[in-house]
Amino acid sequence: MKKNDKHEKKKNTGVSSFQKLKAVIKELFPAAAKKFPAFFPLEGLKTLTDVLMPFLGIFLSPLIIDELVSLVKSGERRFDKLIMYAAVLILGEMILTVINRLSANRLSKYQERLDNYFVSRTSEHSMGLDFQLTEDKKALDQLEKANTGMSWYSGGVYGIAEQFFMFIGNALKIGGFVTVIALHAPLLIPVIVVCVIVCGLLHVQNDRIDMDAFARLAQGNRMFSYYGWELVDFRYGKDIRLYDAADMLLGKWNGLVKKQVETWKWQADTQRKFSLWMVLVSVANTAFTCFYAALLAVRGVFSIGTFSQIVEAAGALNATLQGIIWNVTELFKRSNYAYEYVIFMNYPEALVKGDKKVEKGLHRIEFRNVCFSYPGSDVKVLNGVTLTVEKGERLSLVGLNGAGKTTLIKLLCRLYDPTEGVILLDGVDIREYDYADYMRQFAPVFQDFKLLAFSLNENIALTENDELTPEQREKVNALVKQTGLTEMAEKLPRGTDSVLFKYFNEEGVEPSGGEQQKIALARALYKDAPVIILDEPTSALDPIAEYEIYRQFNDLIEEKTAFYISHRLSSCRFCDHIAVFSEGRVKEYGTHDELVNIKDGIYAEMFEAQAQYYR
Repeated sequence: MKKNDKHEKKKNTGVSSFQKLKAVIKELFPAAAKKFPAFFPLEGLKTLTDVLMPFLGIFLSPLIIDELVSLVKSGERRFDKLIMYAAVLILGEMILTVINRLSANRLSKYQERLDNYFVSRTSEHSMGLDFQLTEDKKALDQLEKANTGMSWYSGGVYGIAEQFFMFIGNALKIGGFVTVIALHAPLLIPVIVVCVIVCGLLHVQNDRIDMDAFARLAQGNRMFSYYGWELVDFRYGKDIRLYDAADMLLGKWNGLVKKQVETWKWQADTQRKFSLWMVLVSVANTAFTCFYAALLAVRGVFSIGTFSQIVEAAGALNATLQGIIWNVTELFKRSNYAYEYVIFMNYPEALVKGDKKVEKGLHRIEFRNVCFSYPGSDVKVLNGVTLTVEKGERLSLVGLNGAGKTTLIKLLCRLYDPTEGVILLDGVDIREYDYADYMRQFAPVFQDFKLLAFSLNENIALTENDELTPEQREKVNALVKQTGLTEMAEKLPRGTDSVLFKYFNEEGVEPSGGEQQKIALARALYKDAPVIILDEPTSALDPIAEYEIYRQFNDLIEEKTAFYISHRLSSCRFCDHIAVFSEGRVKEYGTHDELVNIKDGIYAEMFEAQAQYYR
């Protein structure tokens, strides 16, 4: 039950670029190779052709030039060697080019596949995060950094792998070019190396500016997405129109765009001088190479063909050295971006978790001196709550807004852990249980429940239509009837296979608020968990309809343990006990008859104010 401390290690600012590169390769490459086994062999084949192609010209072009010079001087008309050299050069380049292009074409098809695969991994990990992290600004910012770092900035696995294999290819080419130059004009090598080092240092400065810009843009990108979606999401259409909020939203959008543009302008302006110096150094290097090689050729140190070979090799070495420095800086820069994905995928669990299995059947639940403050706050939402719920008991939690009722349920469902005290299930600290096994014991319906833009079947069973067995469909149909959805289902164009909402389907059905709540209740019943929780899910219904829903629901859950939360007291008459919350504490506890007779009691006053609905 030790907390995962990987996150703190990953976030250590002392992590070097090399360590980040190593971590990124270790995290990403095996996963990509397992999912797409042909990707890396194709990269290797493409790299091999990239290495071989320039050497065809470097070794054959001098032979062709010297042969031409020899023919001109001798006046001979025999072109057999010339034709052979040219044929080998043309045929070799053609074969290598075809292999290279075919490999590149195949590789390009993997880019989107790899991007989608790692997006799905990020999404899957997001859904598996402890709930409290979904309300944590740092975690949300890290998710945004992971998404943008793996897409816009690093190019994902495809972009990093391209740089990695280009680095290997350039390293091999450098060895060949240096050998050619060292045989004829060794003085060129240190000059080229110095120029390349200068360009490399300038490139590093540009990369640092890129990283600074990335850090500045990370939070803005998340806000950018939020404003963009809110402006176009039709669910907010009524409020935007009726409250004339369009100007306010557009103003925020424009303000954010202005800040982003200012960052991009700062990035471009700051990098300009370094880019200009890189161009000047490269031009000076090329001029010196041509002058020195020409001087040696004029002095007769080597032939014209060798001169062309030296110039071509020197130019290729210069480009390749700059290329390998660019590969290295790009690898480090891209790995810095992609490392945000590694951090997110190793984000620590917010909750302590054990491995103990939960025994089947009903459970005894006990809260012992439970206190809780939300992260980042010192205010105790719950303060010393002690409460016991026996197996099969119905408990109603009542109280004003902010009294701590929903927070107690969040703690019970392990969306958060208590800051003090302990919650026991069958006498065992709930932190000792296997998390997934423990979560299967609860079927909650919260006030802010969510339905999906899928079919009615899928919203209740949370299983794809095609995978539903006849028995599962029969169970769904029974629950549709039991929760009062029969009339709605009969009107649907495809029955329970009909899609809800119009997000993706023009034929989607828009259920009313009351119908949505009944669907959520059916979903809870379908799970068939031993503990049912209703946290004000019927607030859209009138008191009489709510009373009927609770009465029917109470019959449907049979012997299960149930928690009912509501401002209205519809459920209290069905419950074994009622816990009245106020200021984070249980101020009153007992049966309906006991509490309603407490003079000046909180429950008695609440019931009297609503008595017209229940008498």
